[in-house]
Amino acid sequence: MSTLKARPCDELIIRSAPSAASSTKRQQTWVLAACVLGSSMAFIDSSVINVALPKMESELATTLSTMTWVINSYTLTFQAK
Repeated sequence: MSTLKARPCDELIIRSAPSAASSTKRQQTWVLAACVLGSSMAFIDSSVINVALPKMESELATTLSTMTWVINSYTLTFQAK
């Protein structure tokens, strides 16, 4: 019976696979870090607006429903950057 032997090119493909997988994993880590940072910034920005909300409402002499429109428009503009 004949024995099967791997061709040299197959061995190179097998040996190169782990490094390609590790670079993909590294890229996924950076993408995840960027997403977490972006969502954290949006959360912090929304918190700042909510803290300033009573002062803005009294200074602008508006109602809560008007301030809701202001907050939504600000958040939409901030997220579109």
